Amino acid sequence: MARTAGGQTVEAAGADAGDALRRRLLFPDLAEKPISLMPAGEDGSMTERTQAALTDISNSMLGPIDSPDLSDNPAAYTYFGQFAFHDIVFSRIFGMPGDHAGRTLRNAVSGSLDLSGLYGRGLVVDSHLYDSASESDTTLCRFPIGLPGVSDKQVKLPVDGAVERARDVPRVDASSGFLSVCGRKAPYRPLIGDPRNDDNLILSQLQCSLMLVHNRLVDLLMARRAVPPQTAFDQARLYLTGVYRRVVVDDYLRRILAPAVWAHFFDGEEFRGPGVASLRPLADLPIEFTFGASRFAHSMVRDRYALNKAFEEEAGTLREILAFSSQRPNGDVPVRVNWAVDWSRFIESDDAKALKARRISPFLNYEMAVVQHAADFDGAPRSIAFMDCWRCYDLGIASGQTIAGAVAAALSADVPVLSGAAMLPTQSCRKRYSFQAGALEKTLLAHPQFLTETPLSYYIMQEAAVLGDDGNRLGPTGSFIVAATVAAALFNAGDSEIQMPLSLSSAEPGNLAGLLGLADDRLVSDDQLYEYFQRYANLDMPGRAYRRTGNVAT
Repeated sequence: MARTAGGQTVEAAGADAGDALRRRLLFPDLAEKPISLMPAGEDGSMTERTQAALTDISNSMLGPIDSPDLSDNPAAYTYFGQFAFHDIVFSRIFGMPGDHAGRTLRNAVSGSLDLSGLYGRGLVVDSHLYDSASESDTTLCRFPIGLPGVSDKQVKLPVDGAVERARDVPRVDASSGFLSVCGRKAPYRPLIGDPRNDDNLILSQLQCSLMLVHNRLVDLLMARRAVPPQTAFDQARLYLTGVYRRVVVDDYLRRILAPAVWAHFFDGEEFRGPGVASLRPLADLPIEFTFGASRFAHSMVRDRYALNKAFEEEAGTLREILAFSSQRPNGDVPVRVNWAVDWSRFIESDDAKALKARRISPFLNYEMAVVQHAADFDGAPRSIAFMDCWRCYDLGIASGQTIAGAVAAALSADVPVLSGAAMLPTQSCRKRYSFQAGALEKTLLAHPQFLTETPLSYYIMQEAAVLGDDGNRLGPTGSFIVAATVAAALFNAGDSEIQMPLSLSSAEPGNLAGLLGLADDRLVSDDQLYEYFQRYANLDMPGRAYRRTGNVAT
């Protein structure tokens, strides 16, 4: 009889999990249809057999160093997507190791795509994140900005102005004093709304750039409108949140989603597509998204990144990129001055050297597929690829095939359900990764149940390779889960400090290059930035309700 990771029969698990999971699922009826573990054998229990199979499979999900046949998506979107997904969900699993029945799942953020990773819970609750307007005015309204550390002597200094403008997120040491000594090694933590946004160098540099945009807006509004700091903060936050939301929907999701699914949810006035009407508010974690579809981004991560002009001859490795983080022991922070990210090399440009992300497929880089950067609920070290699959079993998420069938019904469309041979490496993947594809196929064939009852996270990556323009975008199942989650976060989330802006389509600029360019006055002048703001402000910005303080500001 099939069993889940908790040791229950599928029938018993379905009965116990129904009420607990139904509120957290995009497809509530599938709470009673969890993916089943692989049969027990003489060499182990069902859990042990399943984990052994996943270890074999994840170790075989290894693609070569960044192929010349990369995707159409610039590399910045890998990390912008990570930032946006952090904004929607911060999943916490509570309970004792080994106690599956006693676990609870909670979302630690509002789930409303409101830049909570940047603003935290606002000036009142998270006042420690903010800096005063000036030495004479102590009103909180800006972000403190950290200075980078001493240069890495192994990397030549760039000569394109990056050194003078390099910045880092603010950091404090163990005594809560600012980490001001260049190159100092001590306990530290980032002074930011979401500590996960210090997970790696590129993500923390993205966080820092958005902090700089906010500060620039506040300074401009106080200077040109003569508004008090609190008003400048509120207006800057509303405008920046509007731009950010538009970039998520009209730029990032257009690139990542299947066109028909994007149109279903977002092709309408103010990006409200016909599919929005059928969405219900997400009471808590959208589990199919959190532990399934969102994991596709791991396959987009490159092995190497030419961060700025200093890296033209030899790019920085992913291991080095990950080391610049407070999330890992002995993290190399603050960021070295000559490791600062030059965003013009990460986003669409005329520069032929602009970096591209890897294709979405089951072939990951070494750090994602093999190195044990994660740990399971019992604390055992695991690879990220292993954990992405194992959580699907451990949490009782339905198989990719079952969810694909539910997506077809929701869309009233023909959504192919991949199974058996369709789950093996595609011809394009065989051409790109000839040796690796052969090794993965051999491993998959040794575990036939995996091909017909596939963990959702793996299914989504394979579906992208088969049905997503050869991995340039997600297939229909992955697209539906991501789009439905983002649409619910935009239009149906009720626990947010930021009310839905009246107009997303008029929030300029409308792409990621434009958004990050707002931090640089060489790219966007003060006059142009103020013009952007005025066009948006003239639409009568909505009021902002402080749900945690009871105050209302307009």
